[in-house]
Amino acid sequence: MSMRSLVLSLALMPLLALAQAPQRPPFPAPQAPLNTTTLAVLRANQPKGLSWDEWLRIMQGPDGPVLYPLRVTQAMLDTLDGREMDLRFRYMMVKE
Repeated sequence: MSMRSLVLSLALMPLLALAQAPQRPPFPAPQAPLNTTTLAVLRANQPKGLSWDEWLRIMQGPDGPVLYPLRVTQAMLDTLDGREMDLRFRYMMVKE
């Protein structure tokens, strides 16, 4: 192996390592504000031990919508428009 090819391969190695790393955005993507329908479902699913501010902060975080599925009853769907519910959250249909 010649000296020129050795230097060239050593120069290209860091570039190849950078190409393998996952690309991250420079700043977190802004989230759209929650609409009133989603806020009503969140309010109905709020645990007794948490304040509204804590519950809202948890549900707007990255793990909240995944860890806590929101329970929806038929009565809630009769009064709220189901098409307006935010798709970032998981919903479970439950009996009253």
